[in-house]
Amino acid sequence: MSSWVLRRQLLRMGRAAAWAAEAGRVRFFALFAATFVVTVALAGFALAVASFDGRTERSADRWAQIARPASGEEAELLWLPTIARSEDRQYDVVYVEPLSADAPLPPGVSHWPEPGEVLVSPALKNSDVGAGEFGRVVGTIDPGGLEAPGEYFAYVRPTADLLSSKEMIKVSGFHSGLEQMPPLGEHLYTLGFTEFLWLYATLIGLPAVLFVVIAARVGAAARDRRTAVLATLGASSGARRWFAVGEAALPVAFGGILAMASIAPVLVVDVPLPVVDFVLYAPDARTVTAQLAMAALGAPVAVVAAVVLLQPAYKPGGSTRPALRRRRGEWMLWLFPVALFGTVRGGDFLPLELRLSALAAGSIVTLALLPGVVGAVVAAAGPAMARAGAARGRAGLLIAGRRLAAGPRPVTRLVAALVIAIGLAGQGQIMVSLFTEMTQRADSMASRLGTSALKVTATTPTSPARVGSFQRELGAGMRVLPLWIRPDKGRIDIVADCADLKSLKIPCKTTPVDIRAAENGGLNRAIEMENASGTRVFARTGHAEKVISETSRPSFLVLADDGRQLSISAARKAANTELAMANTVHVFGMNGIGGGGAPLIAERWLELLSLSGISVIAVVAGIGAMSQFIRAGGEMSPVSVISGNRKVYYTVSAWSILTPALVAVLAAVVVSWSITTPLPASEGSRMETLATVGAAGFVCAAVMALWGARTAAAAAAAWRPSGG
Repeated sequence: MSSWVLRRQLLRMGRAAAWAAEAGRVRFFALFAATFVVTVALAGFALAVASFDGRTERSADRWAQIARPASGEEAELLWLPTIARSEDRQYDVVYVEPLSADAPLPPGVSHWPEPGEVLVSPALKNSDVGAGEFGRVVGTIDPGGLEAPGEYFAYVRPTADLLSSKEMIKVSGFHSGLEQMPPLGEHLYTLGFTEFLWLYATLIGLPAVLFVVIAARVGAAARDRRTAVLATLGASSGARRWFAVGEAALPVAFGGILAMASIAPVLVVDVPLPVVDFVLYAPDARTVTAQLAMAALGAPVAVVAAVVLLQPAYKPGGSTRPALRRRRGEWMLWLFPVALFGTVRGGDFLPLELRLSALAAGSIVTLALLPGVVGAVVAAAGPAMARAGAARGRAGLLIAGRRLAAGPRPVTRLVAALVIAIGLAGQGQIMVSLFTEMTQRADSMASRLGTSALKVTATTPTSPARVGSFQRELGAGMRVLPLWIRPDKGRIDIVADCADLKSLKIPCKTTPVDIRAAENGGLNRAIEMENASGTRVFARTGHAEKVISETSRPSFLVLADDGRQLSISAARKAANTELAMANTVHVFGMNGIGGGGAPLIAERWLELLSLSGISVIAVVAGIGAMSQFIRAGGEMSPVSVISGNRKVYYTVSAWSILTPALVAVLAAVVVSWSITTPLPASEGSRMETLATVGAAGFVCAAVMALWGARTAAAAAAAWRPSGG
């Protein structure tokens, strides 16, 4: 028989044996799902890199080239980037003014807007943020001029009377040629490239690798015995490998095909991602078509290779029965404390820019080693459990001890998903809590202050006449009071005439009066906040025109006579219309805190990645547990005949499944607490998160134990003695 014919025969035999083997259907689904997950994970990594590269390129293309008259570059337009804030994010607004009819257009823009008009990104136009606050919206920016289709971005051409050419930058065109991200665009307000890739590796990559390992070893005991039988019958190592390939080929092929079909749409259309409000740009995806094809072809090959390589080597003369493996996994016991110490304390010896990478890498290694450590420890306790069961006449304890003593691998596979799920969930939620705490503190502060007192800052100079127009635009009963801010002395002076000060129930004096309280509720709370931060608020009469004219970026206190809550959006629109070319508006006393959105966006990415990773882990846990239960049910079926009742299955399950699972949950919680200590999360939030995750782990352990006992009891009910 030729080698090719033999290989085809071995592949057919492997395919037939796979379906009929112990846990064959479970393994088929496991390999199918693992291939799908790994292929999608590799494709996701390639798409993430392509997205960052594309965003870098487009961001550099729209960054302005500063005119250098000495080099012969004449200014073609005036350009000024500013930052705008909405309730949940920051975004960029660029003010432009062409100096000639043929001035170069920014990427994604087909024509110059007229004075007072605005071009916005489609996402900003379709949102409720309020693009009309900057002028009349007359068009949208094409995706080629945005970092991503979902970016918030705007070009504003100021009116002639608000144009402040001295404050703007003279540029000769666009496309700066920068190799790195310029300081403009949505990348400033979300996760960076390094942070995202480490999170992706931890929350997506680690579960995908675990899935492959668990799937490859589903039904391992029966297949290992069959492999030993094949070797005894004279099959070479190559023949056994082809047989193993035949077992895995069909589900792996199906998983790869489904993954390819799932990935293909990103090459054709822009795909919005859930939770994070991000749109994957199809032209970016097409730049890595070759890498996606390699992932679609390479991932199934890697899964098949894992199936072959994870088979234990056959030792001639050895028994096909399970034997004690006393020294198995000792290397993990030595390496684990080193990895744990390096993760917790290693950052103290590294530069600041490397600490996050070191923490992420150490967390991956530590969590990956922990299941093996738990398995080794539990297996080491197996003989003592068996002796205790024999001495006390406890059949369940005796059987469980013997099963655990056979080696750590079954226990490791059983608890691996549980341990890593707890570790990832704990780390993910603690990292989310970092951003949530920041957002909640800002929201709490904003809720306490209210919006009855606003601070408006013109980013370009203005005039007293403009201030008057701004006050009239706000409506009747509104006050706009100049602020003289001196951060070097820790004080803010409200400068106004006597009528304005008396309306606020503040003494009218030419010398500064230290204000400790005010009639207006929002102003009163803002003063308390400023005083708590070390800034004192004074009020005095004086020449408000002088304060306005002598300040390059004047600030104003805006409030109503009746103390009502004000609309920030309306105040911003009035300021952009009448006060100055560009303005910032926020609650007085917030000092720019909150409204940035970066914590919220990072929190959303963490939620998406951790949810995806934990979903994979949940499937892995179910598959691993089911395969172990099927094996245990088959092996323990005759026990009811010897013991005379089926309660023994619940006892064995409690000792061989529940006990290792509880040990794994405790170990995972303790280790998660340790490896998250370098994160600047409060102990209260860490304790609350890990307590919740640990409680969920205990529930899962109990469910797994009950499931295992019922599976074994059902198998025993169907078992009939055979043979002679």
